[in-house]
Amino acid sequence: MGDIRPLDYLSGFRNLSFFSDLPSLLSDCQIGFIDPHGIHFSDKRCQRTGKLWHLQDDLVAIDQVSGQFSPYKGIFDCTDEVFSQGFYDGTLFRFPLRTVPSELSETVYSPDKVKTLFESFKADAHLMLLFLQHLEEIELYVREEVEPIPRKVFQVKIAQESLQTVRAKRKEFLQTIAPGKVMPSSVAVTYPITIETVDFDFPGLINTVQHSFLVTSYLCGGKISSTFQNLISDKVLSYLPSVGVAMPLPTGPRLQTPEVQGHVFCSLPLPVQKTSLTGLPVHVNGFFALSQNRRYIKLPNAEQENQLKTGGRLTDKSLLWNKCLLEEAIPRAYSTMILEAISEKSAGFVSWTTIYK
Repeated sequence: MGDIRPLDYLSGFRNLSFFSDLPSLLSDCQIGFIDPHGIHFSDKRCQRTGKLWHLQDDLVAIDQVSGQFSPYKGIFDCTDEVFSQGFYDGTLFRFPLRTVPSELSETVYSPDKVKTLFESFKADAHLMLLFLQHLEEIELYVREEVEPIPRKVFQVKIAQESLQTVRAKRKEFLQTIAPGKVMPSSVAVTYPITIETVDFDFPGLINTVQHSFLVTSYLCGGKISSTFQNLISDKVLSYLPSVGVAMPLPTGPRLQTPEVQGHVFCSLPLPVQKTSLTGLPVHVNGFFALSQNRRYIKLPNAEQENQLKTGGRLTDKSLLWNKCLLEEAIPRAYSTMILEAISEKSAGFVSWTTIYK
């Protein structure tokens, strides 16, 4: 859990209402449910949109409705003992998928639709770990009704040969971060990463594929515009001037460099468009201000664009922030990555043809 309290996760569940009507979370010594409809935990005096139990203090109450917690049992070391002892060493999220339309959404999820979601994840899985700072592995499991334990069907992980380097570089970068402060100079770390996907559900065999990248993580500081300085120090906005760039590398000494359409990330990849969002042969990451549904970067609307063309100025801090990232931070990160790639210490894993491409 690190320094994040279990309760901090609960606010994020509201963004997941498009596929679940009663999400819940088990972590440490607490289990909580969110009820957007306000029907399960309300009474005549008060409408409640959720409830939190303490596994030890509320043991009697939990036992009275034990069936509500049974879906957690048998999943990743969560047993009866977890509830009787009052502690789970980890975090489990549960999203019971909507099977009938509700006031929140008319979208329902059939087994076929869930399979489609899995296949969609698999297609872009090699990008999921690219700009994250802690996560090293993601696995997908399936448990059929007749199966006693979940069955692993897919895995994406940082390959063993690059894991130690990635860990060290991530740690080095995280140690420089000082939220709310303008750094006296920019900080950058550049490193190669190989991400491996393993499909255990492939007919007749285990399908393993590797994807390699050169990644630069960049925290913008030093000589930046006064607008950018004010936004970094803005306690209401509270964003980090952190960006990243990743260029594809060949996965072997005699293999060609893959061509990619540059996608935009905000830690994780944003929805992929039919054409490249960046116009660059690299992936771009940033601590962007996103739209309300957290799927797209906030950009000026048509009226604001017209105002800019006639000499007007943006006043929306979120739009100004994105503008600063795009115009000041990302170009620096991109140039830093190119310079690192052609330096002597990078010559061992980046060829001249890859850099040129």
